[in-house]
Amino acid sequence: MKNSKLTIFSYIIIVSLLFIALFADFLASPFPYFVWNNKTKTEIPTVPFITAFSAEKKINLEKINFRKLAKENQISAIFAPIPYSPYENNLDKILDPPSYGRFGNYLGTDDLGSDVASRLIHGAKNSMMIGLVAVAISLIFGVIIGSIAGYFGGAIDLVISRIIEIVICFPTLILIMAVLAILKPSLMKVMVVIGLTQWTGVARIIRAEFLKRKKEDYVLASKVTGASDLRLIFTHLLPNSLAPIIVMTSFSIASVVLLESGLSFLGIGIQIPEPSWGQMLNISRNYIDIAWWLILYPGILIFLTVVSYNLLGDHLRKILNPRERA
Repeated sequence: MKNSKLTIFSYIIIVSLLFIALFADFLASPFPYFVWNNKTKTEIPTVPFITAFSAEKKINLEKINFRKLAKENQISAIFAPIPYSPYENNLDKILDPPSYGRFGNYLGTDDLGSDVASRLIHGAKNSMMIGLVAVAISLIFGVIIGSIAGYFGGAIDLVISRIIEIVICFPTLILIMAVLAILKPSLMKVMVVIGLTQWTGVARIIRAEFLKRKKEDYVLASKVTGASDLRLIFTHLLPNSLAPIIVMTSFSIASVVLLESGLSFLGIGIQIPEPSWGQMLNISRNYIDIAWWLILYPGILIFLTVVSYNLLGDHLRKILNPRERA
């Protein structure tokens, strides 16, 4: 890895995105980390942790404008780096350019006065969640179906192979659009639908690996000793067939993030008020000439995410392939 600056860059971007996704509620929040009441000289319990684990207390705290109280010097508080909620609208700040200061909008605001930086951070959480969960669903289905086809062969392999070919015939984007047009789009439905349409590539790779490896000596020796089919699959065949799947997983996350952004851009992915990078690009189309920040920052994040995961996949391919490594 030390020989490639691009690989190091991709790892930094991916780790940073995962960190942002994991701690989005603490990086962009209108609730301060620490509050001290200047009048009563008392401390208010740490707010972000309360709101993260108690929905009722969160609703009550949302009624308090901590930023206004801090400006009026009624409280002393330590705020999050982005002291705004992604769902917060301010009609006095519609399409404001980037501004700085204690309560500035560092990346500007959108057409509803929402803070762009906050929506980008929470959009990263949604994008990473969709990428990881959808790929996990496709891996589970693909590994199970590919293992059955490759191990048992014969008529079972023939039927499963034809089913895979039929699914591949349908354009993925059109198929997902048709399903989401029937169902009401939501974060969970987008993850499940994308996952259930991306399993064919995994199934074909696992099938090919099983067909190649099930005739090798260590598998035949295990059969002679009386090993069951499940033991052969999960102990011998599957662990030795995972290298190409690990590489494919990285590329798949990149393609899923791009696919989700495309769906949200078309208006059938994640719906407002939930933030999404593709949705933000869709909004920016109407304000390209007056609000450049609406298209620049989501576009950069989508580009960096896709490129970083592709570079990671290429690096894993070189690591897991002895010929490439040599």
